Amino acid sequence: MVSKLPQLPEKDLCILTGATGALGQELLCQMLERQPNFHIVVVSRANKETTAERRITSIVRRHFTGEDLEKKLSRLSVLDGDVTFPRLGLSSEDWYDLASRTKQVLHCAAGVRFDQPLSDARRINLEGTSHVLDLSRAARKAGNEGRFNYISTSYVAGKRSGVAYEDELQHKAGFHNTYEQTKYEAELLVRAAMNDLPASIMRPSIIVGDSRTGETINYKAFYWPLRAYANNQMRVMPANKHCRVDLVPVDYVASGAAYMCNLPQTIGNTYHLTAGRANLVTVREVAKAALSYFNVKKPIVVDPRLVNLLSGPAGKFLLDERTYKTIKLGSPYYPYLGMRLEFDNTKTATLLKEAGIEAPSVRDYFTTLFQYCAETDWGKKPRQVQAAKNRSEKASAELSATTDPVVTIKA
Repeated sequence: MVSKLPQLPEKDLCILTGATGALGQELLCQMLERQPNFHIVVVSRANKETTAERRITSIVRRHFTGEDLEKKLSRLSVLDGDVTFPRLGLSSEDWYDLASRTKQVLHCAAGVRFDQPLSDARRINLEGTSHVLDLSRAARKAGNEGRFNYISTSYVAGKRSGVAYEDELQHKAGFHNTYEQTKYEAELLVRAAMNDLPASIMRPSIIVGDSRTGETINYKAFYWPLRAYANNQMRVMPANKHCRVDLVPVDYVASGAAYMCNLPQTIGNTYHLTAGRANLVTVREVAKAALSYFNVKKPIVVDPRLVNLLSGPAGKFLLDERTYKTIKLGSPYYPYLGMRLEFDNTKTATLLKEAGIEAPSVRDYFTTLFQYCAETDWGKKPRQVQAAKNRSEKASAELSATTDPVVTIKA
C-alpha cells in the first residue's frame, strides 16, 4: 500500500486515527471544537462504498452546519492510510514530510472485537500502535513536539479484582479476551516510549451512547446483552446481579480526551475516563431499568462462571435451542457482568472538573439510551422525529419510584 499525502498546512498538525469508530467520530468533532489551533489530519481508509475523505467529511457534516461547518472543514484533511502498515502506507518522502509538520498524535484506532484471533488483534492494536509511535518519533527527530496521546481501555486490568488505580498497569492476572490483552501490550509499548516521547494514556471503561441523545453506532459490549434482553431472548442471564458496572457516555469520554490531550501536566501520566466509583450501577439496576422500559419478562440469573458449561455440549441438554444459541453468542460479554473490579478516577475527575467536564450517572440517561435503541430498531433504521415520549416518561417514573436497598448507591 502506497498512500499519497494530501496538501497540508506547514505546521501544527494533529494526526488522528480511528475517526470512523463510535468514540473516534465524537472525538474528531470535539477536537475541531476544543482545539482550534490544530489542523486535524485524519488517517482513515476508503471502503467499498466511498472514499476516506467522504467518510470523514460526512461525520463532520452531521455535527456542524452553516458557517461553523465551513470553518471546521477548513481545518480538516484526510489521509487515506492504514495504521497496520509501516509509515501508515506512505512513501518515505511523504512520511518525513508529514512528520516535519506534526505537533501531536491522537491514536484512537483499535480492533475492538472480543473474539478476534490474537494475531489479528495484535496486528491492529499492537503493531498499529507501534507504527503510530514511529510517527511521533519521526516528528521529534524533525524538531517538532511529536506528542503522543493514546486511547487505551481501563480493562487492561484484565482479570484483576478490587480497585485498579490510574498509574497501575503490570499484572499477572490474565485477560478475558484478546482485546484486553493486546491493549495491555500496546500500553507497555507506550509506557516504554515515554522515556523519549511526551506521551499520555487515557483509559475509557465501557462506552455507551451520547448522554444527551442516546445516539450510538456500536451495538456490542453493553448493548449486546441489552438487546437480547429487550427482545426476550435472554431467558437465562449469566450475571452477578450485584456486579457494579462502569458505563460512560461517548460525549464525556471524547470531551475529556480532547481537553486533556494538549495539557502539559498530562504528559507522562495515565487517566481513567471512567464513571467514578460513586456512579457505578449494578447489573440488577440495569436489568430493572430495561425491564421497565422494554416491558419484558424477568430472566433467570445464573452465575457467569457457568457460561462455559451452558455454552458447551451440556447446554444443549439443559436449555432450549433459542436460549442455548443466545448464551453461546453472548459468551464474550458475560465476564463484564460478573466482575469484582472497579476503577479509581480521582486524578482524572479532579483535572476535568476544572474544565466543567464531569461524568454523568447512567441512571440519569438510561431512558435516553433505551429510547434511541427502540426508535432506530438497534441501528437498523434512521431515528424518527417523534419519540415514544409516553413510554419514556412512564419508565422514568417507575424507575424513580423503585426502592430496593440492595441496589441503592449514593451518588
